[in-house]
Amino acid sequence: MKNFSKKLFVCFSAKDRYDIVQPVVYHLKNYGVDIWYDRHEMVMGDNRIKKNIEEGAGRCGYALIILSRNTVDSLCAREEIKILESRYNKREVVIFPVLYELKPCEIPSEFSWISSLIFKETYRSTGTLEICNHIACKITHDILDNCRYRTILEIVDDNSQLLPNPVNSLLDKYTKVDNANLNSRVALLYATYLTIIESKSLTIDPLCEVPSKAFERLFSETLLNLTIDYRELWLLENSICILIEHYITSCTESKI
Repeated sequence: MKNFSKKLFVCFSAKDRYDIVQPVVYHLKNYGVDIWYDRHEMVMGDNRIKKNIEEGAGRCGYALIILSRNTVDSLCAREEIKILESRYNKREVVIFPVLYELKPCEIPSEFSWISSLIFKETYRSTGTLEICNHIACKITHDILDNCRYRTILEIVDDNSQLLPNPVNSLLDKYTKVDNANLNSRVALLYATYLTIIESKSLTIDPLCEVPSKAFERLFSETLLNLTIDYRELWLLENSICILIEHYITSCTESKI
């Protein structure tokens, strides 16, 4: 599997830090997402604007733009968004736009390009976990570009001899469960995850950080007693495909 280590840059107005930014960063960290966040990346004596612009907005492969009324008044955030727009037009960065306490019709004209992207609206009362689910889905989807299997069905059809028999059996049962039976599907995916991890005592490398933490977060926060949506299910399916790639690669390398 090719190396995949793109960081996610968080662009925001300092006035929004405590209301939305830190909760988002908290959830993304729990997902194992590699984040470029100013409070984690800078130390005393650094040039804040230069470091944010050159290392953050200028280099990261992903960017979360939190757009609010405060953003318009932030010279630093506006400069970062200008750089991100240029890089987006060159297909150098994936943008995740979030409108915070802002309606789509209120987006300033200088940021109108953002309205052409799929964005999420959030308010003080709605929380941020759904935003993080979307971001984790996209990141795992991109990782799959370098994996042999991109869907659960492809794994089942291949019936690889390199996988433990229980994994093939669990995933075969998974494909037969009604699509609307989300809790049963999640339980089968979690059982598959445990089987993969424990069957070979896998060491989780950085590439598998998001997939493994997606399952661990799911269990530790809900004990599988949850109301799950299709976005989270998509994330878990992606995660299984990535973990299976890691498992097969590990088996192959151990025979060399």
